Amino acid sequence: MRRNLEVPLPPALAEPEAPESGDTADLGYCLVTGAAGFLGRHLVFELIRRGHHVRAFDRQPIDYSHERLDCVQGDVSEFEDARKACEGVETILHTAAVLDFTGYATRVQRERSFAVNVRGVENMLGAAREAGAKRLVHTSSNNVTLDAPVIDGDESLPYAARTRDLYTKTKIRGEQLALAANGSEGLLTCAIRPGGIYGPGDKLMLPRIVDECASGRYVATIGDGSALSDNTFIDNLVDGQIEAARHLVPGSPLAGEAYFITDGAPINYFEFFRPLVTGLGFRHPRWKVPAGLMLAVASVWEFLHWAIRIPPPVLTPLEVRKITVSHYNRIDKARRDFGWVPKVSVEEATERCLEYCRSLLAERQGVGR
Repeated sequence: MRRNLEVPLPPALAEPEAPESGDTADLGYCLVTGAAGFLGRHLVFELIRRGHHVRAFDRQPIDYSHERLDCVQGDVSEFEDARKACEGVETILHTAAVLDFTGYATRVQRERSFAVNVRGVENMLGAAREAGAKRLVHTSSNNVTLDAPVIDGDESLPYAARTRDLYTKTKIRGEQLALAANGSEGLLTCAIRPGGIYGPGDKLMLPRIVDECASGRYVATIGDGSALSDNTFIDNLVDGQIEAARHLVPGSPLAGEAYFITDGAPINYFEFFRPLVTGLGFRHPRWKVPAGLMLAVASVWEFLHWAIRIPPPVLTPLEVRKITVSHYNRIDKARRDFGWVPKVSVEEATERCLEYCRSLLAERQGVGR
């Protein structure tokens, strides 16, 4: 039998600050879903830094505390958990998601991805309406328009029609649900589409490149180096999410719309890593593996992993496509509709990531002794 969530309500707060202008609003009591994750944690920290009272909601225990932070453990795929988490909140920043990039998925994998990335969005929308929340900012992905190569794209592009992986398929459906709910029972919604999210504290991309270099496995790049893609530094994404929420008010152009939020500096995947690799004292690879060959290997390997349970592929076909197929978009719409531009330059972001990578390398080498 499921245990009902015990959700703390905020104490009586001082009168909210007056909006800075007629097209922005105070966010009030904020809910962050997926708060134990990379993006969720940073959103919680920044909202608290800006003086907001925050409820952090995640399946995993949340290991940080603050006088203006309430932590709730639960699952967005369970409506009752979502309903309790939304009690008393005005602003919802929905980041909870399953990142499963596989094309050949087991029944369990499919059920979990759809439960969180689709039904979880439905639950949060329903719970938000029931609670009388004013706004919900949904975290989507730039994958949702990645079909053919995307060169200097924008938000007018259609959704990808030939989805090959669970993540893209479910993120498209989740975004559609979030945008379609705009205006329902007074709830305003919008969606944010980041590129590859990176920054200090990342547990996926940066630790992976450090491990590849330290183990001597980073010996070749993939493709001819011409493919460009978007990345989004974590501080830029957090700022974009919060600014979108502040501007999501009645009559706002954001209502029911999607926005690409990136560093605005498309780059080849391996060139993005070059200053980190060399900054750690390793040589950047000179060998190149043809994109078509790598995609074929990844596709066969993924199929065999699904069919006869060999170890999973080093890279999924989706990851190979994102490395070797250009997909980058303009951020003009965010600048036009809510004045957002990335505050942290690529150069500063790289320096901060290099410092983090050095700490990861030192930790790895210390463990190896």
